[in-house]
Amino acid sequence: MGVHITHDVEKDQDWLKVKGDYEQFYVCGDNEDYVEDTKLLMQKMAITCFTFPFYVHFEGYEDEVESVLSHQDTLDIYYQPSGKRVLTMCGLKIYRAEIPAFTVTITNQETLENVFSQWFHLAMENNMWLILQEANVYYKNKFATIELNDESIILVTEHDAQGFSVITNYYLYQNLEYLRLIFDK
Repeated sequence: MGVHITHDVEKDQDWLKVKGDYEQFYVCGDNEDYVEDTKLLMQKMAITCFTFPFYVHFEGYEDEVESVLSHQDTLDIYYQPSGKRVLTMCGLKIYRAEIPAFTVTITNQETLENVFSQWFHLAMENNMWLILQEANVYYKNKFATIELNDESIILVTEHDAQGFSVITNYYLYQNLEYLRLIFDK
């Protein structure tokens, strides 16, 4: 698979507010199945850039809370309400549903693959999906917020999981050629 990496100088974020100075890069594959490309590329970068444990944070649907939490016997899952609400419909009734947020501790590659297998469809369905070294996502004014620490790296999917962004203040990962080396291995 070919990999395309672009320095994103606009740094627009739909999913979260990032506090601190950073650079942003957009990464995508070149196959027709861009979701599978994104899935594989994100996992490769996560395994290369982070040390275990690291964290996957995602938002989902209000009717999936119990289903996600049912995996707590095998996965370390933290649930937090986002405070965000969306208009939805069920059985011809319209109501406001809260968007749940989950953080899963990734302890090894098998856990990472399991989490992607279970819930990456949420990224494809336009829900926030991100990977980071520390579990430091919190909600302020109904918006996911992260304060960058020294040498932070955040991987966050784009809409429909059509690629992902690398948000970083870590000088090594602010170099386009260095990022390319990650995917050439």
